[in-house]
Amino acid sequence: GEPATSPGVPMRGAVSVLVAAAAASGVALSMVGAGDPPVLRVTALLSVWAYAGWAPLLYALGACGWGALAWRWITPGEVCVGDRLALAVSVGIAATLTATHLLGCLGWLGPVSAWLWTGLGIIFGATAIGASCRPRTRSEGIRIDRWTLAILTLGSVGVGVMLAASAVPPGAQWDSEFGGYDSLSYHLQLPAEWMGSGRITPLEHNVYSYLPGYMESAVVHLACLNGTPGRDGAGLSGLVSGDGFGVHAPSLLSLFVAVIGGWITARLTLVWLARAGVGGRVAHRAAAAAAATVLLTPWLQVVGSMAYNETGVVTLGGAALLASAVPGIAPIRRGVLVAVLMGGACGCKPTAVLFLAPACAVSMAAFVPSRRWFTMFACASAVGLMMLAPWLARNAAHGGNPVFPQAVGLFGSAHWTPTQAATYRAGHTDESGPVDRVLMLVRPDPGASGDAPAVGRLRGLTNPQWALTPWLGMIGMLCLVAPSRSRRVGLVILAGTALGLLAWLVATHLQSRFLVPLIPLLAGGFGVALGVFGARSNAVAHAALLGLAISLGWSVINYASQRGGMPNGLLGIGAGAFTGAIDLGDTSDSIPSASINRDPGVEGVVLLVGDAAPLYFRAPVRYATVWDRNPLGDIFREQSDDPGAWIAALRETGVRWVYISFAELDRLAESGWHDPEISRQRVTRLVERLGAPRRSWPQSGSALYRLPDPQRSEP
Repeated sequence: GEPATSPGVPMRGAVSVLVAAAAASGVALSMVGAGDPPVLRVTALLSVWAYAGWAPLLYALGACGWGALAWRWITPGEVCVGDRLALAVSVGIAATLTATHLLGCLGWLGPVSAWLWTGLGIIFGATAIGASCRPRTRSEGIRIDRWTLAILTLGSVGVGVMLAASAVPPGAQWDSEFGGYDSLSYHLQLPAEWMGSGRITPLEHNVYSYLPGYMESAVVHLACLNGTPGRDGAGLSGLVSGDGFGVHAPSLLSLFVAVIGGWITARLTLVWLARAGVGGRVAHRAAAAAAATVLLTPWLQVVGSMAYNETGVVTLGGAALLASAVPGIAPIRRGVLVAVLMGGACGCKPTAVLFLAPACAVSMAAFVPSRRWFTMFACASAVGLMMLAPWLARNAAHGGNPVFPQAVGLFGSAHWTPTQAATYRAGHTDESGPVDRVLMLVRPDPGASGDAPAVGRLRGLTNPQWALTPWLGMIGMLCLVAPSRSRRVGLVILAGTALGLLAWLVATHLQSRFLVPLIPLLAGGFGVALGVFGARSNAVAHAALLGLAISLGWSVINYASQRGGMPNGLLGIGAGAFTGAIDLGDTSDSIPSASINRDPGVEGVVLLVGDAAPLYFRAPVRYATVWDRNPLGDIFREQSDDPGAWIAALRETGVRWVYISFAELDRLAESGWHDPEISRQRVTRLVERLGAPRRSWPQSGSALYRLPDPQRSEP
């Protein structure tokens, strides 16, 4: 499966073409819905790429460089150079994410350790590259087939979408993510709090801090590389202060990891094709189509342009699949490799074990003699446990449950009450019957209203942000089962995908984005089918290219439709639009965080009720996720049914202001996820005693109230 050396485009020229195409696409897409002069928009875009991009680029390069230490260990002489490189790079990424998290847990993650780890990785990588670039290798020159390059250029438009979207500040990004609420409530908020405390640790007011958080830990590492403070002089988190480039760096890290994931999927496709007896130019074109499919999947573009963790799962999970299938690796070594990579994927998001570990197990069993299964799987289990040991130990030490908030019936509920544990469990399962759950893969949710957002109505593979990827992949898998030479590979891909879909059906609350880990299987299935059948029929090859072209157009239209056709409305303004650092007149007044920050009278602690996204607030904030106990709920439980007593208790805890999102409280009450103590009736009685709000935002259904002086809080 090595690149063809027949006439084509030199590797350096091909990379230049792809980078230029991605950058040009990003610039072009940044013009969508633009009202300001194009030169200002381009300047803003380039500023984000330059000032926010260097730290994640160095982090990614350093992570890949650490893989040089695994290069020789990956069976030299038996595994082809391209697969060894892909596996080594992936091991380096998994090791770096694990080390970043471990250093943070120990309180040792700071500028010195961050630069030391990243710098050593870059040195290791540069040394390995220098040693491999002998005159003989340079004179031979690796060349890329022109059709392969053309297909990859189509995929580079997907990178352009991510480049444009990553320059938009969280809070104004993708509609399906409600602008980036999850980023503001934990993907970025947790790193901001960890930076302030100097340690990566569970936080009892934010249950998501109990997840492994490897990608979130990387955000702290990026901040250390940048010398970002925990808080600036005005009280803002260092991630959003100044020019606000700190909120864009994690998005660009997700982008870099996504691009690596496309390359990993291409290598995986080549391995599967080799096992089906297909090689040469045909195989490389098919692998390029698989990589392009990854990058042209809108869901991948969404998670690859935000401070999310799914791209880590796609990349490391895809690498684990590669390690499970690549020929020439001894069973024990294969088990160790798969475990290291799958452990890294689970560290990014634990659901990786549900969606991709079964596929890896099927692949390992299919390509390794049964007499070697026991030792291979035993080693894999032990190493996988070691990879996650820092997270498990951290949780066990803090709350007694190593996998909290899961398995509360087995290990205990830590600081949660039984009611909280039951509410969390109900919120992360779906009560539909088996048939309805299966149908949810392809039909709209019958319980959703007709005017609900697509992400709420189309919760399976028919969500528009899947485009053609599932259907190209599944058609390809089914076709592969027919010919005898591709049957085993086809069955492995089909079984792995089926097991992933089964996990989605029985172990999740059926959200379309949760299926993103299956992208390597879907794209790889399409690529293998194209390689097997495309060489025999031009019609198949042309149909595949048409599918990629449609996916490209779909991606562009999907991005252009965000925020009512104005996806770049805050490009160039950045985080300042939400912090209030930039005066946007009526627009600033309509954004609660900006409006509150610009009010000089708002001093002291602000308690958020119904809202759990405090990243942009200047004043000290107390908050809790919907699954955790808000201080107001505790006061309602402990105090007499008297608003005056509630206010006095709030003041005793240091709270001076209460920001209430009535709309969110109503939504949570309707869903059954709310704290029953924080009823609308009690909240209404509280605000009646507080009097007129300091500020209100009818468009978002929220308001800010000042606690009266102690003498005024008496009944």
